[in-house]
Amino acid sequence: MTKMPDFYMPWPARLNPHLETARAHSLLWVRETGMLEPVWDEERFTAMDFALFAAWTHPDASPDELCLMSDWYVWGWYVDDYFPQAFTDVEQLGAAKEYLFRLRGFMPTDGTPSGLTPENPLERGLVDLWSRTAPGKSEPWLRRYVEVIQDMAEEALRELFNLACGGDRVLDPIEYLEVRRSVGGILWSAQLLEHALGLELPPRLLDERPLNVLTAAFADSQGLQNDIISYDIDMAEGKVNNGVTVLEHFLRCDTQRAVELLNDLVTDGLRHFEHTAATELPPAFDEYLVNPAERTGVLRYVQGLKDWMAGNLEWALRPGGRYLPEGAAGSGTGSPLRGPTGLGTAAARIGLAPAQLRLATRSHTHNPRPPFEQLVLPDFYMPFPVRVNENLEAARAHSLAWMRSMGVLDAPGLGIWTEESVKSADLALFTALTHPGATPSELDLLTDWYTWGIVHDDYVLEVFKRSRDFAGAKAYTDRLVQFLPADGLTMPVPLNPSERGLADVWTRTAPAVPADPRRRFAGAVAECIRAGMWEVSNRMQNRVPELVDYVTMRRITLGAGLFPDMINYTSGATVPDAVLHSRPISRLQAAAGDWAGWSNDVTSYQLEVEFEDEVHNGIIALQRFADCGLPRAVGVVNDLLTARLREFEHICDTELPALADELELSADDRAALDGHVRAWQDWIAGWLEWHLRTGRYTDFRTQRTLPTLLRRGPVGLGTAAARVGVSA
Repeated sequence: MTKMPDFYMPWPARLNPHLETARAHSLLWVRETGMLEPVWDEERFTAMDFALFAAWTHPDASPDELCLMSDWYVWGWYVDDYFPQAFTDVEQLGAAKEYLFRLRGFMPTDGTPSGLTPENPLERGLVDLWSRTAPGKSEPWLRRYVEVIQDMAEEALRELFNLACGGDRVLDPIEYLEVRRSVGGILWSAQLLEHALGLELPPRLLDERPLNVLTAAFADSQGLQNDIISYDIDMAEGKVNNGVTVLEHFLRCDTQRAVELLNDLVTDGLRHFEHTAATELPPAFDEYLVNPAERTGVLRYVQGLKDWMAGNLEWALRPGGRYLPEGAAGSGTGSPLRGPTGLGTAAARIGLAPAQLRLATRSHTHNPRPPFEQLVLPDFYMPFPVRVNENLEAARAHSLAWMRSMGVLDAPGLGIWTEESVKSADLALFTALTHPGATPSELDLLTDWYTWGIVHDDYVLEVFKRSRDFAGAKAYTDRLVQFLPADGLTMPVPLNPSERGLADVWTRTAPAVPADPRRRFAGAVAECIRAGMWEVSNRMQNRVPELVDYVTMRRITLGAGLFPDMINYTSGATVPDAVLHSRPISRLQAAAGDWAGWSNDVTSYQLEVEFEDEVHNGIIALQRFADCGLPRAVGVVNDLLTARLREFEHICDTELPALADELELSADDRAALDGHVRAWQDWIAGWLEWHLRTGRYTDFRTQRTLPTLLRRGPVGLGTAAARVGVSA
């Protein structure tokens, strides 16, 4: 048995006064829909007390709304408990899919009747729930709601498929975190909260970072806390994928250590929730012209998330409920809780335990110039062969000429790129290795794209990060995204090497790309550009990102959203849209993006800590979280790289063939899919080979001048006098 950690919950739980009304309604409703059998009996249902869960998580809901919330949660937990009992092997996958996706027909978003007759308790419950939920909600909100439920169904089917193909496979931490957010109705609960509060979030904010961070932290707190509390039950049921077991397996640590680390991860997420709500939401309100009524609604939603998280923990820790046996808090047979427990005691747990306080302190006390320790590269796992494009030499000549024409070489204020450093970095070699089958013209254009990305990254570092110039970075970012016009032509006059480079590659790319892919590609570039503001903001605060936040943002700052289109551009494989937009391909791309970002963190670490004073590196983020030395951090990151690459292989070996069978792909389409996978394998192998061969990360001590900040003296408000007489 494990000991419960000191859960951090900065907000007190509040109980809805209409609890008894919801309890009486809930029992009547579950009898009428037939949901008690075969999953629960009445005694078990009463003990779990889902009405109490709704009352804790929606303390201000009206009686009718509280009953609706309670019924939705009953329905969701019925799915969670019934599905694994009813469908247990791969032969039942078709029946399971039909069972789950038939539910979509009972949720029309246009106000028309479904026309379907419910045939089981799940469908009978959904008919009633939808009739009480849909009225008064907009069609976009209803579509979002249905999509979240479909995501839950997709993940349930994937879990069944994985169990049938080898149920003992433990997921890696990144994969598990993403799966955990989708299962169990966590993100669904966040959207259901909008209904309970009688509001809809402004559509223009839905895809922006502040709301995404708040929702992700909400999901992680509920899911990972649940993993800790239900650990003993999960182990008794033979589950291998629980957050505790994932960390235990990945970090090779004992169970109690895994519990404490998982709890630290939750604490980090809750602190990040508070930080985001306080520092990132207000600027987003101004930037997106959110009116007062909309702001009030968003702030009510944020408070609702806090109430929900506090209430969920209160309910989950209740002895004799769904997760803990009767008397668990006081007996020696269960998992003893630390501190006061029972109804109404969440507020007594507010505050950081000593270990969590040390973790919080490390966020803003990073030493930008520690005593330098030489990183020893690990033995990277690489199952794919390396190939090089035969047009490499011509691309090298083109690359040097292009950088010269864009004004990159010896640019004022940049001080990085010289002819010598261009040859040492050998960015044309990167493209030749990652796209070995590209034609000469394709190779030149892609080399210029990749080169622009690195030049832009260096420009932001030298001009804005070092000086902590947030206002300048914002103005630069707002201008730069204007060089991605929908028509590919209308843009401002470029004023610096970064703008000139983007203007050039975009005007050479956009005209040949259809409208929809062009908009998608431009959106990925713009997202990468805007992510620089997150980095500048962290540098201003000397803030090392929380580990989960770093995992999410690393894909974006890397520009991983661009790579699929770049690979499709040169692969020559015409893969059906149904495949390219499928969940297995999405997960394959995510695994490759994670692997690329974190492998870059390892190979670029020495440059970043010695020359760039960087805090945005996975090794630094891991050291801050685990408080470990450099060799241990490198080892853990390399294990993560291996795990992400093995996940890539697992998808290729199991999920893509199953997808091809499900879609009944023709021989030509299967060959195109195989070609697409080979192109990704070439890209991955080439990525690592270039990082091991380039001089960008090994020759910086001889090629780079002192950082701009050290050459020019202090910057920022009130520092002008200190720069008098300092040479530029």
